[in-house]
Amino acid sequence: MQFVEVAFADPNLVADPDNTTVAFPSSFDWENMLAEFRALGGVADNVAPAPDRSGRGLFPRNPDKPFLLRMPDNLLFPDNDVEFVDQQIRIRNDASIGAAERAFFERYQNAFSWGAGGRAEGARLVEQFESLPAELSAILVTDFGMSRLIDGDRAERISRYFLRSRTIRWNSENVLMPLIDLINFRSDGMRLSSDPEGHVQIEGDARGEILVAHGLHDSLGTFNKFGFASARPHAYSLPMRTKVGTSELAIGRNVMANARRDGFAIPEMRSEGTGLHLSYLMIGHPRSPRLSRGIFDALMREANTSGAQAAFDTILLVNRTKFLRLLETLEPHDGELIRQLRMMAYFQLEAMTHCVGSREL
Repeated sequence: MQFVEVAFADPNLVADPDNTTVAFPSSFDWENMLAEFRALGGVADNVAPAPDRSGRGLFPRNPDKPFLLRMPDNLLFPDNDVEFVDQQIRIRNDASIGAAERAFFERYQNAFSWGAGGRAEGARLVEQFESLPAELSAILVTDFGMSRLIDGDRAERISRYFLRSRTIRWNSENVLMPLIDLINFRSDGMRLSSDPEGHVQIEGDARGEILVAHGLHDSLGTFNKFGFASARPHAYSLPMRTKVGTSELAIGRNVMANARRDGFAIPEMRSEGTGLHLSYLMIGHPRSPRLSRGIFDALMREANTSGAQAAFDTILLVNRTKFLRLLETLEPHDGELIRQLRMMAYFQLEAMTHCVGSREL
C-alpha cells in the first residue's frame, strides 16, 4: 500500500467576507454531485458535508459504519491543466481530459470549492498581505519565500493560493481531487493511501468529522502553502548558500525530493559545478534530536568534504537569526495575519531547539 503526502487549508483561518453561509445551488446539490461522481468511476460511501453546509468538512452519514472515498485516475486533475478566466475556474482547452470529466470538475468547483468560499478565502488572505508594512513584506519575500502572496497581479495571487492550498502530490504530479479537497486536516488525522489498483483513497472509521494528516511540511512550509500557523514537530532549513570546507553548498526546501536510508528520509544531494546542492535539510526533530546533524555529517562524508561541523553550526545560526529578526519586525504590529506569522516563527524556532548532538547513519 502506498501512502501520499497531503495537507489541506484550515477553514477557520478565513471566512466568507460577508459572513454568509455557503449555499450549494439546488441544480447541483450534494446528492446530484455524488451521482455524477459515481457515474465517472468514483466511490463515495457513507460521506456527507457538515450538517449546516457552511465551510468545508466531511462527516460519516452513519458514525457507526466505516466510510470510503476513492478517486479514479480520470478524476485526478493536474494543476497545470487548470486555468482561471474572468474569475472562473475551468480546464484548459488543450488538456487531455474528457468532456464529462471537464463538466463535472467545473460544476463541482463552482458549487462546492472555488465558488463556495475558496475564492473569498484567497482574496481575504491576499488583502491581509497587502496591508502589511513595507519592511515586513520585504523580509517575507527575501527570507521566507512568500512573494507569491505579495508580488504580482492580485487575481493571479488569489488563484495561485487556491491551487497551492488544494493540490495533492500524487504519482509525481500536483493534482486536484474533488470531494477529498473538502476534508479538513489535523496532525493526527488519517492518511491517504492507494487501493490494490493504485487509486487514491481515504477510508476508515470516524465518530465525528473525517480528518486527514498534515503531511511533510514544517511550520514555515504549512504557512507558505496555506497562510496560517500550525505547530509541526520538525523544522527544515531556509533556502540558503554557505560554505562547507572549501566547497559551496546550496540548500533548497523541496522535501519531496528525498531518499530512504536506515529507515529515515534524507535529502537528495548532487554536485553543482564546484559545489554541492541539497534538496532540503532537516534542522530539528523532537523524536530524533541527533538525527539532523547526523544526516548532514553522513552526506558531507560521502561528498568527501571537510568542515561539516562548522557548516552545520552556520546553517543553524542563519536560520535562528532570520526567524528572530522576523519576530523583532513583527513586535510593534498586530492583526490576524501578524499573529499567525508570530506563531509560525515561534513554532519553527521551537522545532529547531530539538537539534542536539549527532548520530551515525
